[in-house]
Amino acid sequence: MLPNFPHHGLNERWPVWQPDATDSDPAAPSFHVSPHRFGLWAEARREYPVAWTESATYGDFWSVTTHGFAREVLQNARHFSSASGMRLGANERAVALASGKMLVVTDGANHRRLRAAHTAWLSSSAIDRIRPGVEHDIENLVARLIADGGSFDAVTGLGAVVARQVLARVLGIPQADWGELGRLTDAAYATNVAQDAAEAHGQLLMYLYELLEQRRANPQDDFVTALSQAAVDGRPLTDDEVLLNCDGMLTGGLETTPLAVSGALVAFARDPASWQRLRGHPELLDAAVEEILRWTSPPAHVMRTATTDVSLGEARIRAGDRVVLWIPSANRDEAVFPDGERLKVDRDPNPHLSFGGGPHYCVGAVLARLELRILLTVLTRLVSSIAEPGREVRKRSNFLHGPEIAQVTVVPDPEAGYRK
Repeated sequence: MLPNFPHHGLNERWPVWQPDATDSDPAAPSFHVSPHRFGLWAEARREYPVAWTESATYGDFWSVTTHGFAREVLQNARHFSSASGMRLGANERAVALASGKMLVVTDGANHRRLRAAHTAWLSSSAIDRIRPGVEHDIENLVARLIADGGSFDAVTGLGAVVARQVLARVLGIPQADWGELGRLTDAAYATNVAQDAAEAHGQLLMYLYELLEQRRANPQDDFVTALSQAAVDGRPLTDDEVLLNCDGMLTGGLETTPLAVSGALVAFARDPASWQRLRGHPELLDAAVEEILRWTSPPAHVMRTATTDVSLGEARIRAGDRVVLWIPSANRDEAVFPDGERLKVDRDPNPHLSFGGGPHYCVGAVLARLELRILLTVLTRLVSSIAEPGREVRKRSNFLHGPEIAQVTVVPDPEAGYRK
């Protein structure tokens, strides 16, 4: 059943999205595994693209479902702040401790200072220096998966490994520690047991602190060294700022890249003509990367908090109200993306919001694009086809949008050389 959008009095928040069950509550994790979610979002876009939402579990907030209004919120950090948290259900104490120190939950002058410290290293020249290593890692990984029979979980067996290896190179983690990094990150980010995740996260932060100490004593060409040496307006970053933002870099990459990679393989398995077109037209690789990011939409939502009374379309938003942008809905907005339900490898233009926008545009976007482009380059050369996907289980999350499990089988190209 579609949500109701009744009009309320001028002194109340309206229009209102009042879900009558968890399968129509956009904040409920069950909503994001429902095959009806895109139909509900489409209805919301047509009827009331900004609607007051009353969620039994996550409280009240404004839902934004169109591309135009979502982009407007993202661009306007003055009226829509990240400092109180950027996701539903976040630990309020953890957000308060990180606010002003961690890029994603910081605004204003502190945000500009932290972002400058990030972008100083995340430049095209630094990315070019790690590119050969990333190409080597991905080629070896894909060749090994093919040699092992070609059937694997695209989430854990491919996407997560790619993300982990790239981030290890960015942070300067010695290759001998990659196995330990995998164990800690899996335990910290891939478990549903809160106590186990917290313990692993603590161990991960301790590892990063030890790495920071090593880089202070022996600087290297890596992201940890860059943050440790950064001084913006004469003010160096504190240890807390360095550690929180290294942790943020890990979290952002490890949570989203596996969803884009696995979602892409499932999509190409179900649309073999698009796969063959991409194989035959390598000039479409850049467009295909952007379309994968749009179509998979790994971040399910981004949240902001209104700093003042402000209008957004017909909605009258009050200071302190939470505003939630549903990214998969914005990325399928018919007004911006014709035939948006289809993955089209030649889509252009493609102003998707998977990296957000405005001052908080994803600082790691350059890494995500690097990973996906190299992976697609290797796959289109070595893989002739992707079989109809096997077991697929969607992630029950209102923050991450994509598969939990995505079993695929790739068929090698007999004319391509790969290591056995």
